[in-house]
Amino acid sequence: MPRRLQKEDLRKRFHPVGKKKRNLKKWLLLFLAVILTSSLYVGWKLKGFEKRIEEQFNVARRWNIPSRIYSDTEYLYPQVDTVGRSLISKLERLAYRQVSGEIKGPGDFAIAKDYVDIFLHDFTYPLEQFSGFPVRLELSQNIIQRIIDLESKEELPFIRLEPEEIATIFDAKMEDRTLVSLKDCPQYLLEAILVIEDERFFKHSGVDPIAITRALLADLLHLKLVQGGSTLTQQLIKNFFLTSEKSIKRKFNEFLMAILLEMRHSKAEIFEAYLNEIYLGQRGPSSVTGVAEATRHYFAKDINQITVGEAALLAGMIRNPSEYSPIKHKQRAKERRDLVLKRMLESGVVDEVSYTKAVSEEIVTPKPKVKPIVAPYFIDFLKKQLVDFYPQDVLEREGLKIFTTLDMTMQLAAEEALIQGLEELEKRFGNLLPKDHPEPLQGCFIAVSPQNGYVRAVVGGRNYGTSQFNRCTQAMRQPGSTFKPFVYLTALDPDRSKKIFTAASLLEDKKFSIDTVQGHWSPENYDHQEHGVITLRTALENSYNIATAKLAIEVGLENVVQTAKDAGITSNLMAVPSLALGSFEVSPLEMAMAYSIFPNLGIKAEALAVMQVMTTEGQVLEKKTLKIKRVFNEAPVALTNYLLKGVFDRGTAQSARALGFQGIAAGKTGTTSNYKDAWFVGFTPQLLGLSWVGFDDNTPHQMSGSRAALPIWVRFMKKVVGDSTQDFTFPKEIVQVNIDPETGGLVTKQCLKTFSEYFIQGTQPEEECPHATGKTLTLSPSTDSENF
Repeated sequence: MPRRLQKEDLRKRFHPVGKKKRNLKKWLLLFLAVILTSSLYVGWKLKGFEKRIEEQFNVARRWNIPSRIYSDTEYLYPQVDTVGRSLISKLERLAYRQVSGEIKGPGDFAIAKDYVDIFLHDFTYPLEQFSGFPVRLELSQNIIQRIIDLESKEELPFIRLEPEEIATIFDAKMEDRTLVSLKDCPQYLLEAILVIEDERFFKHSGVDPIAITRALLADLLHLKLVQGGSTLTQQLIKNFFLTSEKSIKRKFNEFLMAILLEMRHSKAEIFEAYLNEIYLGQRGPSSVTGVAEATRHYFAKDINQITVGEAALLAGMIRNPSEYSPIKHKQRAKERRDLVLKRMLESGVVDEVSYTKAVSEEIVTPKPKVKPIVAPYFIDFLKKQLVDFYPQDVLEREGLKIFTTLDMTMQLAAEEALIQGLEELEKRFGNLLPKDHPEPLQGCFIAVSPQNGYVRAVVGGRNYGTSQFNRCTQAMRQPGSTFKPFVYLTALDPDRSKKIFTAASLLEDKKFSIDTVQGHWSPENYDHQEHGVITLRTALENSYNIATAKLAIEVGLENVVQTAKDAGITSNLMAVPSLALGSFEVSPLEMAMAYSIFPNLGIKAEALAVMQVMTTEGQVLEKKTLKIKRVFNEAPVALTNYLLKGVFDRGTAQSARALGFQGIAAGKTGTTSNYKDAWFVGFTPQLLGLSWVGFDDNTPHQMSGSRAALPIWVRFMKKVVGDSTQDFTFPKEIVQVNIDPETGGLVTKQCLKTFSEYFIQGTQPEEECPHATGKTLTLSPSTDSENF
């Protein structure tokens, strides 16, 4: 009996029906376990994604917006030389597009024989929203004669071209982005994106099964990937939260996050974020991100100004920005644009007339910028001024607009002058330079507007890529003879000098020696000669060291130090005789700003690079005010200017005329001992330029200031001002008297030469020249026995 029961038990145990029931139960349990586990996993993932969306998307600022640095505004008015100001190059740098025939919209310009038409861009200035309009510049031999508003037909006194964007301060992602709201985008742009990228956007919930199926069938039919199934929401998720990695895991995460995002946010929010996040190309090392920045890059327009054809082109680029770039592949871009336009027509977004017009529209893009990095030494100088108020992380994320004093025409002219000038020196005077020197000959150039201290150009070296050391602001060099004007200014100022001197005063250019605390000191002239009794003018024009050193001692070395400090030299100065010959160290920028008191007739202006800082909303955070102060009386400064004009006409800078500069200017060359430094500082009433040449390690280069630095200054001035410079003015207390240029005496019939000299009223010569009287004019007492 028990044995039989065991057999039945075994039969039941292995009966097929019982086995199926047990297997079904196992599979059901396994399925439920998988469902439960998957649900828990998906729930866990959704919880993490929800937190991620909350932290990254549900915030006031979703993106770091790079700050932009701008040059100064360019003003155009009658009598401006359009060639001298490089107008066409300027327009191209500002992304204006040259068109044939009539200008139709902002950013167009057309050139005719005797005029240039420009449709000015819109631009947001601090405290002003400027709306562009068409103008005509009527020309005669490239000189502006009249400016006409083509809409009102009125004659205008001037127009201004908007500032150039010279730099962008990015975060580590290097994304160039201009934020735009959905309401500010043209409707046809939104429709173009939807018809080509996600026509069911307003019907799905983040993932579109119909689009996925359609894409899969198309891919199978063509046996390759021909159509994407991702919705706009999925594209946004991929770009904003994830990566472009092609994996099942990434796609799964994208699906979940897209659904979650649609549950938490409206279609309008998602679409607006998409418009600001989508990648649309590359500009150098930075990416062009968002439709607003793309319209700036490809069409140089604000987004509300693009045409239907341009909107279709942008929408078509989303799939592959590099493949359909209108800059690199215009024909492919056109074909893709036309496909989008056809879809728009089929969908009823545009009518037949709009379609025909858009299809026939020529693709016009701005001329690509040749130099991706503009004014790098100026930018470095500027950042050092900004860092105390705006830390780097603020500049990288807040989208500030920083308006500067940089004049791009001058900056480019300065860069060209320095680089070509140094190359010319190496070519012509290579025999003077040291052989096998490890570093190249270097130089720097600064341009300043003396009236307001605006720094117009900064070139800190010949190649920023190989050396970021800014010689304009960081190098400390001996100024040599460029310091001498401060000695002569002290002498000509009755309130500063121990005794009265004039341009006609006689000095003795005869060797002398002095014992100083540093040791025995005896100055020597550049030509190793003595020149006897000479006028003060002759001593400065020819840069005679001996006569200048004696003059400094006579007027009081402590007075010379005070003059230099009042002019703005902050470096340490010692009241020793070698001071007169520039034996201390200064930076080129320091020397340039000190010289600004000459064209400014005694008013000192502090260097200014930043004018205004503005937020993306248009709020002005900072507006720099001019810092100017009268530190000298006008009369002695005007007299010094007249002496420095003579440096061009008869002195150490007269080679400027042979080099082609015929304008009115004043200035001073400088050469240090052993030819380690070559300087030239020259100025007109409106512009001051300084050039320096030397080796970074102080290796002698055997070239004087007139040979090495002056030609660079001339190259620059010929480019930016030509010969049309204004003359210097004199205050009313200055009188003009004819004198003998050799003796400084009043001219009579017996005098062989005549020179028209200027004096402060009451200091003009009273004695006639020796040719008339037979007398010898009195010299200042000798300084041979003085100790310092």
